[in-house]
This record gives sequence, structure tokens and C-alpha cells, in this order.
Amino acid sequence: MGFFSKLFGGKSGPAAPEPEPEPEPIPEDVIVLRRGMKVPAAEYLAEVLAGVYPDGLPEGVHRIGLSQPSWFKKDEIADSMAGDVASTFALKFQLEAYTHRRRLLTGPEGAPLMLVELFRS
Repeated sequence: MGFFSKLFGGKSGPAAPEPEPEPEPIPEDVIVLRRGMKVPAAEYLAEVLAGVYPDGLPEGVHRIGLSQPSWFKKDEIADSMAGDVASTFALKFQLEAYTHRRRLLTGPEGAPLMLVELFRS
């Protein structure tokens, strides 16, 4: 490829096919923390999780809703909160080796939510 081809976008060879993305792992447990004093009901959890997992979750996945009266102001605090929640429920559900991921969401009524997903390692 010459200088002017690079500069002005000349024709290039055929593009390499993109690799197929790996499927998302299925969590063992999902915990939804909702800002405020009210613990989310099962119907609320189902609505939130349907938006996050359009294909649904297997029946064996634990779904837990928690209220969170004080909300974090910094990402470091959110990471710490998610780690504490993950370690608590990993112990409760006897997951010896696990990883976790947190996601910030907005509830159907606009309330801030944090989704903590636990994965078996």
C-alpha cells in the first residue's frame, strides 16, 4: 500500500472476519441493591432482571433484593460495597471460589440500583 493510499483511504485487502463474541457467563447469584429503605419485592426484582437478562436466568440462580439506605458517592465505595455483598453471599451460598461483577442500573421508577453478580470460578 502506497503513501497516498494510506493518506486518502485507498482500497485495502479483504477485511479479516471478526471472531464471534463469547457467550456471557451465567451467574450463580444475582443481588439487586435498591437505594432507599424499601426492600425490593419479588415482582420488582423480576422486572429489573428481565431488562438485564432478556433471555431469562435459569431457575437455580438465586435472586436477592436488598435495600441500601446510604448510597455511595465514589466508585471506590461502590467497588467496596459490591465486594462486601459478594463475599457475604458467596459465604451464604457456599461458593468457595468466585468472581463478581457490579453494574449500575436504574429501576423502573427511576431509583438507583446496583446489580452484583456472583460467578463460580
